[in-house]
Amino acid sequence: MELFFATLLYILKLKAFWFLVAMVVLTTVVQLQLPKWRGAVGERTIRKQLEKLGEEYRAYHDLYVEDAQYGLTQIDHVVVSKYGLHVIETKHYKGWIFGSENQKYWTQVIYKNKQKFYNPIRQNYGHIEALKSRLNLPNLPARSIIAFSNEVELKFKEPFRSAEVVHYRGLVKAIQQDDRLRLTDNQVNGIISNLDQLVDLPKEEKRKIKKTHLQQVRMKYSATPGKKVK
Repeated sequence: MELFFATLLYILKLKAFWFLVAMVVLTTVVQLQLPKWRGAVGERTIRKQLEKLGEEYRAYHDLYVEDAQYGLTQIDHVVVSKYGLHVIETKHYKGWIFGSENQKYWTQVIYKNKQKFYNPIRQNYGHIEALKSRLNLPNLPARSIIAFSNEVELKFKEPFRSAEVVHYRGLVKAIQQDDRLRLTDNQVNGIISNLDQLVDLPKEEKRKIKKTHLQQVRMKYSATPGKKVK
């Protein structure tokens, strides 16, 4: 009988050990995948928001455009209309966001943890320049918009001149209130025709482009601060 209970206790302990191991592995996987999941949810949210714009606007998502300086650049969203282009950089963050227009890096604060990230206004400026080059329109009327998750609290001390920084919920309003006519119908159609070529690429070519872009990003930002700030 003693042997029976000893064996049973051993089995229970063994099961408890493997349960703890499984929980540790699961927690690690969730922590690693959480930013990706947040990003996917955020992108779906933005797409649904842009669908509210109506037929006079044409939205493009996840475009890869050749950048003369850095190679391929990824543009989250581009909205084309007779009011010009609205180029949108999305940040699926939470916490407090600090920064200014001319700072190279901004800061995300969650409780006592601080994380630096590249100024998205500068980042989106590069996207706009790449679009101008591709479209061969150096004077292309394009407005930069930085859209943050509704979970963040924006702690900016000064207004921005070269971009508009909004929450997801304010994105559609930011685009619609910019209602000065800047492009003719022919110009809009020409831009749409050009960008459609990026969308209509074969799947295999798109995969190669994404892979190349990822490699370039890793090389470019290998020394970029993404560490905690003391």
